[in-house]
Amino acid sequence: MARHSTSNPFLPLSEQEMGELDRFLMSDATSYDTMSIDTLDGYLTAVAIGPIMLDFKQWFPGIWGPDEEDEPDFDSAEQAQHIIGLIVRQMNGIISAFEADPDEVEPIFVAVTHQGDPREYTDAEMWAYGFMQGLELCRKDWQPFFDDPESISVLRPLHLLGSDEVTAEEEAYTETPEQSEELAEQVPDSLAWIYRFWLPYRQAVIARGANTIQRQDTHSGGNDLCPCGSLKKFNVCCGTPTTLH
Repeated sequence: MARHSTSNPFLPLSEQEMGELDRFLMSDATSYDTMSIDTLDGYLTAVAIGPIMLDFKQWFPGIWGPDEEDEPDFDSAEQAQHIIGLIVRQMNGIISAFEADPDEVEPIFVAVTHQGDPREYTDAEMWAYGFMQGLELCRKDWQPFFDDPESISVLRPLHLLGSDEVTAEEEAYTETPEQSEELAEQVPDSLAWIYRFWLPYRQAVIARGANTIQRQDTHSGGNDLCPCGSLKKFNVCCGTPTTLH
């Protein structure tokens, strides 16, 4: 496996690195339940723009599957560190994109064709599934969003495309490729709305937690390497309130 990773956890993934991560996720080293690259992008987006800053250990294992047995069979510690670094950089790249301009964020959707129809359709079903899985990590913390009268329409394309449980009536909205594509085209606007909704909440949480995090770093593993794969010490990486991931 080529090595193009960097110690800078904020450098966006190159096209080559994105392909490398995609190939690993789909390789024999991972389980059947491991997320594809588009599912992963949706999952990380929900974690990145949601109400709270989840700990690395809360969101990372879910990438591989629901069980411990789903963890990948890395060739070496070096490969594990490299792949973890790519995933963390993808997470940070998502956050940076929203911070720069939430209206210009481009989720990783796939293009699909159907038998007898030469047209390519934008397919966001697995991306939306990943997003809904990320939301479920802290669903109770999303309650203020659910209580907002606009949340139903905002979440509608994500729910219809990605929820495990939809009614028969709701399934009628995704019966054709055209319908699914129309919903996919609505997703970016929904994400921008969600990002703006939660931004003041996240800022308040960071402000409240800054002192607590600093106190914890003085006596519990602050000098250990950060588990996110950045190759930095914890107290200057995920242990700081300003760190993106």
